[in-house]
Amino acid sequence: MTEFPASLSPVQLHNRMNRPVWIGFKLTRRGKRQLVLLSAGSESGAQFTKNFATFVGQIVREFKLDPEQTDFAELRFESTGSETVQQNWYRWYAQWVGTAPMECKAEPVTSDSARGYLDEALTSNSAAA
Repeated sequence: MTEFPASLSPVQLHNRMNRPVWIGFKLTRRGKRQLVLLSAGSESGAQFTKNFATFVGQIVREFKLDPEQTDFAELRFESTGSETVQQNWYRWYAQWVGTAPMECKAEPVTSDSARGYLDEALTSNSAAA
């Protein structure tokens, strides 16, 4: 398996090449909305930039989520040079056709309050069943 925070549960999905990969996964609820936290860790076959649509389609179907009521955030570990690794959050957006995501894109989470909220959601014990 791959390295991602212990507060994320490992889940096996298939990437766009239909190869099994492990990602970190956590589902939390905020009111009527769900928040899905994801991380590829060091698994090169699980890059979200290439596989997001494939992964979230599987997650939405497997966990019976309403994609219109679900937010997706990726915790990415990026090298800043000389062995320094920085944690960065990305908010993923998609246009949904049923359970199929289209036109997926990610934006970095830059606000301190949003990053703090995601960090808190990552470490809290309030995972949805």
